[in-house]
Amino acid sequence: MQDTVHPQQINAFWSWVKAHQDDLDALESPEHPFWDELLGQLQQVDEGLWFEVSMPGDDVRELVITAEGDWELFPLVEAMVSVAPDLEGWDVVALKPAMGFEFGIRYEGLDLDPRKMWFQPLVDEDAPDVLGLRVAMPGFEDEQEQAFANGLLVILDTALGEKSAASDVDVVEVCEVPDDPQDEGFLPLPELASYVEWRRSRTTH
Repeated sequence: MQDTVHPQQINAFWSWVKAHQDDLDALESPEHPFWDELLGQLQQVDEGLWFEVSMPGDDVRELVITAEGDWELFPLVEAMVSVAPDLEGWDVVALKPAMGFEFGIRYEGLDLDPRKMWFQPLVDEDAPDVLGLRVAMPGFEDEQEQAFANGLLVILDTALGEKSAASDVDVVEVCEVPDDPQDEGFLPLPELASYVEWRRSRTTH
């Protein structure tokens, strides 16, 4: 992360994007040559920044500026998006939005389906604002614990949105699914968004 970011860098990035909108309109996948060009220009603002684009076909496509969960960069991302130019056919979005839990991913050879996972809140009475999660994942193996944990972080980023995943969840543990998850105090993972919202409402009042 750079020590200082000058508004000129941000303005230069958006001027460049505006001048290359035809290339942006044609962008569909990381294999496209313009993908690396755009990433290179973005990382001149800060090398911790990345982007995602929605696929063609929608009336309005999305260009998402993301910090890949690095909360220290969230203010920079939000500042960048606040001064984004009007790009016809595009919405510029700050940080990955919440997508919900109706999806599955393949991560390092693991097929992960959040709809089949369970979570158990871990709350320390000495630090009530800190939320830990123990997440029970089908097919969990001890020797692949790191891959399961990293895959879970990708799922939380996608499902809760980048900002909530970074700011609302502090610690994550992974484990196998118990015979009776509900009996052991686990809740279905898709209910996590509601649980986080409930916790947030309690701590802000």
